[in-house]
Amino acid sequence: MKKFFRIFRILAVMVAFAGAFFVLHKPAEPQTDDCSLDKEAAKQIFKTAETFEKTGSECVFNVSDASGKMLGRVLYAKPDETSIAGFGGNLRVVVGILPDGKIAGIELGENYESVGFIERVRETGFFEKWNGLTIEEAAKADVDTVSGATMSTTAIKSMVALNLSKYSGMKIATNQQDSTPLWLKIAVFLILAYSLFAFFFPQKTAKFRTLHLAVLAVIIGFVSGSALSMESFKNWLISGNIALVPAVILALAMIITIIFGRNFYCNFVCPFGAMQELLGRIPLPKKNFPPKFIKGVSVFKVVLLIVIYVLMILKVVEDFTVFEPFSAFKFEAAALPSLAIAALFLIISLFVNRPWCRFFCPTGTLLSMSAKKNGEEI
Repeated sequence: MKKFFRIFRILAVMVAFAGAFFVLHKPAEPQTDDCSLDKEAAKQIFKTAETFEKTGSECVFNVSDASGKMLGRVLYAKPDETSIAGFGGNLRVVVGILPDGKIAGIELGENYESVGFIERVRETGFFEKWNGLTIEEAAKADVDTVSGATMSTTAIKSMVALNLSKYSGMKIATNQQDSTPLWLKIAVFLILAYSLFAFFFPQKTAKFRTLHLAVLAVIIGFVSGSALSMESFKNWLISGNIALVPAVILALAMIITIIFGRNFYCNFVCPFGAMQELLGRIPLPKKNFPPKFIKGVSVFKVVLLIVIYVLMILKVVEDFTVFEPFSAFKFEAAALPSLAIAALFLIISLFVNRPWCRFFCPTGTLLSMSAKKNGEEI
């Protein structure tokens, strides 16, 4: 009977993912005009814009106000094979050009990034870095990425360069390499290899557990920012695009748990779980809970996961990062609620073993659905 329920849970997770992908994913629509300008984004640059008239073979539009006065032009190139994807997948950028040839502004068009995350990038003034520059100056401009949002801001820079390159005919570098440095990829994969070893041989690696937890928190969390979350699941389902490092982590999390029936990710990879366990090792009195309470929590976590799933499908919540602690690892661009949640549960972990994992985490609940015993990560 237990085996039947486990198979049922696995099938339920697969069906849920398939259903979410069907509802959320935005497939590329075949069309003769590949430009399909995001007019709302363009109007953020030219506030009084009323008409957009495509000109030429590239994605260039003349912009006019209600009286017919030309305000400038906007560029809206599609990503190509050399374009870098943001955290949520491929994105497009609107570039506004004034009649005198200088850049009027940069605005994010079609994209799959977290709304709140992009707003926090916007607050840094990143989108204004090109304003007032000529195309030649913009081509040479060394615009810094935003710390904590390197992948997204690198992709935006790439798309600005692609727009300007196609418009001017100049050869402008478009950041053709993945923004994740090779050394970091190697480091993450070595850590994952050790995590697998620790998963299969916990007794042999027990004496290195503290060091393992610290490395997970630093490399997987603060440096790589590769913690799995409901927000990342949502973005991947929408875009159908996932970067190499999180793809490998997700694949291992699902496959190892399904094959061996134990939650691999939560106990051996999750950086926030690692931080909680590290703080929990400080010798302070710990609160224990009766089995009845733990059983009730298990039910609550499943209900919470279902609620979040419904909110995702109905597109009620645009940004789940504000309800999870994981974006706090990139604290420069993290939302205040996420930072508060992370801080609160880290403090509680001094007195309660891994409180976020045990009592709330919907990501952990989802991954545990494939384990022999749901909720085994606690």
